[in-house]
Amino acid sequence: MSSLDVKRVDNKKMMKQFIMFPWTARIYENDPAWVPPVIMDMKNLFNPKKGYFFEIGEVEFFLAYRDNTPVGRITAHINRLYEEKYDTDTGFFGFFESINDVEVARMLFDAAEEWLHKKGKKVMQGPQSFSVYDSVGFEAEGADILPVVGLFHFAPYYKDLAEACGFKKCIDWYCFLVKKIDDYKPYLKDIRMEILDQMREKNIVFKLLDKRIMKEQAQDVKRIFNAAWDGNWGHLPLTDKQFKMFYGELSLIAIPELAILAEKDGETIGFIISLPDINPALRILNGRLYPWRLLKFLFKYKKTSKLRTIIMGVMPEHRGQKIDDVFYLMTIENGVNMGYNESDCSLIVETNKKMINALKPLKADRYKTYRIYERKIRS
Repeated sequence: MSSLDVKRVDNKKMMKQFIMFPWTARIYENDPAWVPPVIMDMKNLFNPKKGYFFEIGEVEFFLAYRDNTPVGRITAHINRLYEEKYDTDTGFFGFFESINDVEVARMLFDAAEEWLHKKGKKVMQGPQSFSVYDSVGFEAEGADILPVVGLFHFAPYYKDLAEACGFKKCIDWYCFLVKKIDDYKPYLKDIRMEILDQMREKNIVFKLLDKRIMKEQAQDVKRIFNAAWDGNWGHLPLTDKQFKMFYGELSLIAIPELAILAEKDGETIGFIISLPDINPALRILNGRLYPWRLLKFLFKYKKTSKLRTIIMGVMPEHRGQKIDDVFYLMTIENGVNMGYNESDCSLIVETNKKMINALKPLKADRYKTYRIYERKIRS
């Protein structure tokens, strides 16, 4: 009989096995929806000297082995910022990958649960890898569709493994797609000038990202995001190190015409950032930044026709003034002029009814759902 065991990752060799597991186990070998993560990014994220999470939490890495061959992985982690804002009962699992075997999945979940139990936790939620602004959820809907930039795809059977191991739905995050955005030119023409006239009367102006002062504008984005998203499910303010990581990634592909800021009396009060969907091109890299792959990546990247509106925020005291409407309109208008014809709006948590309703005039289709699960920790 084969032996199955779960071990704590405690050396460089095991960490390499943890990072490379999706490749070595061939989980996604014939899956056209998988976008391999960049291996160097994973190494930095898991490095205590470089990864942002180690400043705000604790994490343990686990590998499952069958006859000394890795067959699954998982993390268990606690977040001190979450505990300060919400509760001290909840712990998390993340970075789950496994062969399609309930026994393997159960042993991984149990190992994570045992570690969290020792930390005094009563509920385990996940996947959150490491937070709601990283990779969250298993795909409950749309697992056959390639995700957009910044989002990830997982084996479709992961949700089945979680449910077989006693996990229940905690909350869903939605992806919406506005198709054929060129169709909305009449809509733009009818209301754009009316709304902009209202903005001018309130001394609100809209500016594009200026790469010469990008670092200063980025600090405005961080300030507004932390305030505007307060109250959204699971929101925690971005730390300096976490924001630096996000900024480093976004700055590589940010386009000024798709990064719009609102100012009132010289103060930035809102922003919206959309990015070209580079995920089809990222597949070419297969996780590695080899020069010849980078050339193919750049060629494919220039052909993308889809955007993702990745983040938007308006300071609470300036809400209800149609600033978000102008953001949507300018993004669509600029996107059309640049040759983009589809716009993804994600992720939006199911409890954010206001943002979901704001997409209705654009006839946005919900095409993918990421589900966070939870189960009680056994005492």
